[in-house]
Amino acid sequence: MKKYIMAIMLITAMVILGACGSPENKVLSNIEDFEEETAPGLTNSIQSIIDYEAEMSGLFNESLTDEELSDFKDDQSPLYQNLNERTELAEGLSKTHEELKDTAEAFESADVSGSETLNEEMVQNLSAAAGQLADDVKNVQSGYEEVLSSETAFFESLKREEADYNTLTDGMAEVNGIHEEVTAHYQSINEQLAAFQNYSNEVKTALGEETSDSEKAVQTESDSSGGSTENSETEPLYTVDAATSSIVPAADDADSSAVLITIDDAPDENAVAMAHTLKELDAPAIFFVNGMFIESEEGKDKLREIHELGFEIGNHTYNHFNMQEITPEDTALEIIDTGDLIEEAIGERPKFFRAPFGVNSEASIRIAEEENMTVMNWTYGFDWEPDYQEPGALSDIMVNTEMLGDGANLLMHDRSWTSEALPDIVNGLRNKGYSLIDPKLIDSEGGVTE
Repeated sequence: MKKYIMAIMLITAMVILGACGSPENKVLSNIEDFEEETAPGLTNSIQSIIDYEAEMSGLFNESLTDEELSDFKDDQSPLYQNLNERTELAEGLSKTHEELKDTAEAFESADVSGSETLNEEMVQNLSAAAGQLADDVKNVQSGYEEVLSSETAFFESLKREEADYNTLTDGMAEVNGIHEEVTAHYQSINEQLAAFQNYSNEVKTALGEETSDSEKAVQTESDSSGGSTENSETEPLYTVDAATSSIVPAADDADSSAVLITIDDAPDENAVAMAHTLKELDAPAIFFVNGMFIESEEGKDKLREIHELGFEIGNHTYNHFNMQEITPEDTALEIIDTGDLIEEAIGERPKFFRAPFGVNSEASIRIAEEENMTVMNWTYGFDWEPDYQEPGALSDIMVNTEMLGDGANLLMHDRSWTSEALPDIVNGLRNKGYSLIDPKLIDSEGGVTE
């Protein structure tokens, strides 16, 4: 009984002390609760959702290689398990939403009129940041309900006998579009976390307290079904040699026995099929695009599909003119207009430029640099030569030429015979001990300079 009474007295004393605490201590206490519990819980939940999205991309692409599409028909398959995990995580955001609303209200109602160090603007800034976070979390939760509904309907559509290529591409486009809307809220969450940290550090500085480091941000470059991922913080492992355009190691852990695959003149007739073949082979590549092929909506759809399969998109000018045979003004139009069309289609500008015929001019190099593109040519290519416009002959020369070596930059084109030869080329390169370089690991510094 004595222990029980002492416990009651202790709790009562704590409540009284809390009620009599200074406004400064109350504000600090709310900040600590946010930084130690609410913010870590929020970032962990959102990051877990994004990690599952990235996993879904791999599961989705792997499931498409099964002609029976059995994973889409089995509600116990990894695809549906992934959906269920994300559903639970999204539903769990309700608690975080309520916590953030309470935090915003606590700062809103804080009376600092008698404080010598804090002012109304400081606590209102904290309240506004917490309130916006609450709204963003609610938007993610409601948006994710639509995402999950869309993905489920998409998977269901692939079960039907009448499902065809358009069913796949249209479904992917719809799912990816909804994902993009949710991803915008991820970015806003990062921004509000940073804002709250700045405001809380302002309060701590005024009170002579130790400030905190910025909150860990979620990685907002998420993957949707069949989508591409790019980690903007990935350290580059390679660079483009200015003299040879070969891809050379720029870090100790880079595999030197590696080559780069590039496809020019895309997306004409064969690029989409080539992208799917490379994806099935887990073979990264750069697709260099001509603007004339992506003026139409059909062309833009082809480019989006290639990009959503995870491939890097490069600029190959609009009309495929020789850069030394046109004016600097026309050169600018050829390059910049193509970059604009690429950005319109996939939401980002190209990072690599290749001049038609490998012929650059002072203007083409200057404009590419102004557009923040790395200029590269190639080591070798054969598929435009009459003797190699047949899959067997082409795959043989691409794998057995004496020009093949570490860092080789392999040139191929959007051609039917090249498309057919790709599996033998990729497998032949790997059988010779070469790995394939992911363009995302190539540094933007380097490349052709004259």
